Amino acid sequence: MNTEEASLALLEELKRLRGEGLREVYLEEDTLLGLEKALGVTSVTKVEGISTVSPEQSMVKKQPAPVALTPSSDNKETKSIQVEGLNNSPVNIEKFQSIPEIALPEGDKHTQWEWLKGEVENCTVANSELNDDSKILFGRGSLDAELFFCGEAPSEEDDLTGAVFGGQVGSLLTKIIEAMGYSDSTVYYSNILHWRPKHEMSYGHRPPTEAEMKFALPYLLAQVDIIKPKVIIALGKNATDGFLGSDPKRRLGDVRGNWKDFSGVPLMITYHPSYLLHNPSKSSKRKVWEDMLKVMERVGLKITEKQKGFFL
Repeated sequence: MNTEEASLALLEELKRLRGEGLREVYLEEDTLLGLEKALGVTSVTKVEGISTVSPEQSMVKKQPAPVALTPSSDNKETKSIQVEGLNNSPVNIEKFQSIPEIALPEGDKHTQWEWLKGEVENCTVANSELNDDSKILFGRGSLDAELFFCGEAPSEEDDLTGAVFGGQVGSLLTKIIEAMGYSDSTVYYSNILHWRPKHEMSYGHRPPTEAEMKFALPYLLAQVDIIKPKVIIALGKNATDGFLGSDPKRRLGDVRGNWKDFSGVPLMITYHPSYLLHNPSKSSKRKVWEDMLKVMERVGLKITEKQKGFFL
């Protein structure tokens, strides 16, 4: 992998983490020096709204302090990394202009779901976007689910496991769901996109573009129409943009825990489970749990005192 590919992989991963709510990243001093050399900058202080914290800074306080996350009070500008010659959105937008029109066939839920799954798996646009090691990953779970959990797109772990929300992220989400009183088999999981966004890097992750999400949205809407959940839970900033429309000014921390609407179904916004894996603090877990308490209340579940006190 050359320097440009590695740099782009790093930037896209930081953007993904930012979209999930992460605001601080710990970096070893050697890593900082290596980034400075590779990117041709004298100080790595900010990447798309995520601060970096060196070992010396982390030793000063138990909780690492943000570095140049926002402009300081003396109006000094923060430094952003700019890498010339890198295309951060290597997507053929024209390919996604023809939005699919979905008309579900007559029949029961299972018949409709199987038909829709076939439509998604045979989608020529989606298949043309697959990496060599990727596959189409449709939603999974109960077709009578009260709760519909939705992320942005399949991950590399999902590709390896062959199911959406696979690996560590899926395990953590299952624990949250079980703490609510549900089981893995009684809820439904899906993503805005049903393929892992294609990129030319040998590793890393690229968030889906607005064009990709608009193209895939009819397939998601059809799943909602089949399942008819009581609540949809949008996991992360990119999933939220998929449901509500892209808004560069929208910060996940400002909208999480708030009720919205998608096609007549109550929509709860919260952090993606991967955010908790990167930021496993008690306060972060409590924020997600408070959002889940609102979901439980909305669907009429009895909430015990023990559940109310989780992560306090």
